[in-house]
Amino acid sequence: MSRKRLYFILYTLFFSISIQAFGQDQYDLPENFNSLKKQEQVKMLSRLCWINREKQTNKALEYGLQGIRIAKAEGFEKELATLYNFVGVIYQDYKYNVPKALTYYDASLPLSLKVRDSVEIAYVYNNLGDAFYAIGNVPLAFEYGRKSLEIFQRLHNARGIAYGYINMGEANRINRKYDLALDYFRKAIALRKTFHDSVGVASATLEVAQTLFLKGEADSAMCYYRQSLARHEHINNKSYMAYSMQGMGDVYLQRKEFDSAFYCFNRALVLCTQRQNPTGQINSQLGIVKVLAHEGKEKQGEAMLNKALTIATETKLTPNILHVYKAKGEFYHQLKNYHKASENYQHYIKSYDSLYSALQFQTLSQIKDRFLMTEKLNDVNQLLKAKQRVELYSVLIILLLIVLSLVLVFRHRTIARLSNELMESNQAKDKIFSIVSHDLVSPFNVLLGLSDLLMEDLENNDLEAAKSKGLLILRTSEETYHFISNLLTWSRSQRKSIKLNKTEFDLTELVENLKIMFANQAKLKEITVKVKTGEEINVTADKNLIQIVLGNLLNNALKFTHPKGIVDLLLEKEGNQVKITVKDNGTGISPDRLALLFKNETIESVPGTNKEKGTGLGLMLCKELVEMHGSEIQVQSTEGKGSEFWFTLPLA
Repeated sequence: MSRKRLYFILYTLFFSISIQAFGQDQYDLPENFNSLKKQEQVKMLSRLCWINREKQTNKALEYGLQGIRIAKAEGFEKELATLYNFVGVIYQDYKYNVPKALTYYDASLPLSLKVRDSVEIAYVYNNLGDAFYAIGNVPLAFEYGRKSLEIFQRLHNARGIAYGYINMGEANRINRKYDLALDYFRKAIALRKTFHDSVGVASATLEVAQTLFLKGEADSAMCYYRQSLARHEHINNKSYMAYSMQGMGDVYLQRKEFDSAFYCFNRALVLCTQRQNPTGQINSQLGIVKVLAHEGKEKQGEAMLNKALTIATETKLTPNILHVYKAKGEFYHQLKNYHKASENYQHYIKSYDSLYSALQFQTLSQIKDRFLMTEKLNDVNQLLKAKQRVELYSVLIILLLIVLSLVLVFRHRTIARLSNELMESNQAKDKIFSIVSHDLVSPFNVLLGLSDLLMEDLENNDLEAAKSKGLLILRTSEETYHFISNLLTWSRSQRKSIKLNKTEFDLTELVENLKIMFANQAKLKEITVKVKTGEEINVTADKNLIQIVLGNLLNNALKFTHPKGIVDLLLEKEGNQVKITVKDNGTGISPDRLALLFKNETIESVPGTNKEKGTGLGLMLCKELVEMHGSEIQVQSTEGKGSEFWFTLPLA
């Protein structure tokens, strides 16, 4: 055997043994751990905590907590700050417990400031940014991400700068600045390739895919999702494999390839369940629900949504709950179950209001408890010292602008809603007055024309013709008076100037008097008006307003009843109330018109059986005056057979 070959074999054997030894030491505590100095123990536990976080999360957490106990006991503040940060990351990214992660970041930040560890400060800011994105506080997340990136850039820390690029990319994506977001993510990929960070490149590839999909470039997004999936399969990162599958499912769903979409979402759900990733489980379940909605499978979709809501509630993360309620609303809306859709949208609004209130408090708390702590960076970096106060004021101004923007948005929405309501009201009133102006001008034209003809008949001594013209003038005058009376009363009701003046009076007497008032109108069409009461009935109401209501109902009955028809006025006691009914055997009302009878936007003037004119205001006025008495006007009608209107009043 040659000397070179022997050296090669010995070198290979030695290298293999070294790798095996290093591999054992890399992920587990060495046998001589207890003999090491305390500071060396803490540093080793810190390293093992970090390198085990993905594949052996529970072991990583155990190492981190053990290191924290020793560091606290020995007063190793620098190492303790790092361990708090590491454990926070494990709780956030691998245990999916963001509130618990925040408690560890809170502990790390003041220690990092105290020991003047600018690198650790930047990482804490970066991790706080990630945490606030997770709980939905985008303004705070953006601020922490920005501050983190600034510190890393001043320190020329490439790995930290790459994290900062990811945070800024996410912030711009949330604000729908997709091109700028893509620029940040691609910078992160390029930078991570320089120090061979395969895990970081894989995660940034996923961010590019998600941004392209939101931008509307589904085909390009699919290419990046597949790259992301392949990279994460290579490093066996199940959560990110699931996120890639979810993205592919969204693309397939958009293409209406429902079987492929269902497979991707279902595979993602299995991976997230294995990884005990609740947010990933929820997103996968909601993807499956979208497929079920397209297939019309309401029961299966409902069951899946309920599971997602249970998981979201257990996470105590409002963004997850919001996501589920919104998905439930969209699911039921797609299946045209509008009642359930409305219920879930209401839950969504309530949850959103709750989140908004919590974020306001949280934002103010952060201003007080965290950003003021940057004053302690005076000795860490001279550049930070020079710009510290400006940055603090910038943060406060940004936060104030955010609050002001929210107030302005709320005010704008309120004004827009009121403007729409006012516009609808004005449109309705414009329509009313166009009808009124037309229908009031016509009778006066008739009066003027008949008056000329009447004068001619009188000059020619044609008394029969003159009498006929006179009756027409009388009827037209009565109708016009009735129109004007309705218009004036309706106008007062719109100005809210009508006030109830309730008194006790005999309703039977009022009805009898109305019969006399409308006797001429009934006589012209030979209509019989019957009053059915039988006894004195005393009620408590506004006599004048009730007279207007009954006058309008009786006028309508006479108007739409054929000559020689019958109109009934009925008073019936029902317990402590009296039911007042106006019934005719006239033309009746079609089902379409009946459904829109009392609505302002559908006011319509319909001529009577003898071409009598109207404004269409009468019934609307009746409705308002009856409702002022705490009652409700109701109608039953059959086209061609007649109509029946009724309402109730309390007995005296």
